[in-house]
Amino acid sequence: MGWGLSIRLFLKLICAVWVFCAGVAFGAPPDDPHFSSSGTWKQPYDDQWGLKAIGFTGGADSAWSIENGRGTPVIVAVLDTGLDFFHPDLSRDNIWRNSAEQPNGIDDDGNGYVDDLIGWDFVESSNNPWDFAGHGTHIAGIIGATSNNGEGIAGINWGVKIMPLKIMNFTGRGRTVPLAAAIYYAVDKGAKVINLSLGATDSSRIQREAIDYANSKGVLVVVAAGNEAADTATITPAGLDNVVTVASTTPEGQRAAFSNYGLAVDIAAPGVDILSLRARRTDLALVAGQPDYQPGSGNVGAENRYYRTSGTSFSAAFVSGVASLLFARYPDATPAEVKNMLLQSARDIDTPGTDQLTGFGILDARAALNATPDFFIEASITGIQAAQQGKKVVLQVLGTLDSDSLKQGWIEIGAGEAPSRWQKASDNLRRSVRDGVLAELDVQQFGGSKVWIVRLIVEHKNGSRREARQRLDLQ
Repeated sequence: MGWGLSIRLFLKLICAVWVFCAGVAFGAPPDDPHFSSSGTWKQPYDDQWGLKAIGFTGGADSAWSIENGRGTPVIVAVLDTGLDFFHPDLSRDNIWRNSAEQPNGIDDDGNGYVDDLIGWDFVESSNNPWDFAGHGTHIAGIIGATSNNGEGIAGINWGVKIMPLKIMNFTGRGRTVPLAAAIYYAVDKGAKVINLSLGATDSSRIQREAIDYANSKGVLVVVAAGNEAADTATITPAGLDNVVTVASTTPEGQRAAFSNYGLAVDIAAPGVDILSLRARRTDLALVAGQPDYQPGSGNVGAENRYYRTSGTSFSAAFVSGVASLLFARYPDATPAEVKNMLLQSARDIDTPGTDQLTGFGILDARAALNATPDFFIEASITGIQAAQQGKKVVLQVLGTLDSDSLKQGWIEIGAGEAPSRWQKASDNLRRSVRDGVLAELDVQQFGGSKVWIVRLIVEHKNGSRREARQRLDLQ
């Protein structure tokens, strides 16, 4: 059977076996079995813990009650190992269709790709981007598995259009030129989000220019930080500009030990033991050479249709899914605005404020969808210096306190390396300060310890807060 015929059958016959979900009653969780179950593979947490950790609870306060993506379908290009587009938990309605192309052996849209009906295989130069590895299908399932169809798992965006662009072979290897070509293809065919769950150590001008092109055309590029516990400065595309670089977190809400780190890390999302779709006849962890992995042990559910695995690849997919919901909610938003909403609304973990392990913190879909494109909170302490004020000496706290809708800020101090108690050390600060003096503190407040932690808290009018800390050594 030729590729054109197989795709044609897909387009004509698949409606007989897919179920299009009509919606969820307000406040009711989706009826996908794995969304409500836990311990299926004897784990001490929910099967889809990652969705719930970022705000998709299924209740009245769920991120889905704000936006589920159906009203404004958004195209998400998954540049990966392809897609099992016959998976029973992936509706045909959630797979992108090239309306300018017909299955006739002719390049109808004149883009250089004949019969590119649902995407393209840039590895074999084919119109059949089938997944022989399982990685791309797993990514696609996190973003857009059919929700509320009584089967399997729930995906993030219920109205998404997944554009499968195959750039890696069955071993997960690919080349830069096909990657760049796929980015241009995705942009020119209307994608709003590009997911790049891949990485290499060699930098490429071609890759960088393609990503910059996507950004210039209003497309957000989300990339995985990588799984080597290494600095992202040596990894591409994680270390490039104009991308959102995503690290991994555990079910306990901490950074995963394998997750890469560095100045390029923007945000973190669930990446350990993530359940999603399994492409038929694949065993992703086995192909990846995961240490101590027993063949088939990642398979989950009836007929082994689902798969659990770990990595920043899947963390990136969570961010891509939420980004697509933000574009659905704000169709005219720019990539910078969507990135800003994702980062500024993240839940801070690890070192307070932005850090090199998890960036702004853990992805929070509910907070992001409640934000607006101009939403931001900035809190930073750049220094603490002594200054003469009349006859007394004060400590000036320098930094930035700002927000698009500032309610207030204040300074607190705590004794020791890890304070167990904090005391307010300044009045409420109600005016924005950028790279200036935030407050002047009376030195008499710093008695009884040689080491203090000074922290700045900035509060938005919507109740959101961000903080920054600085160590103070008193001689």
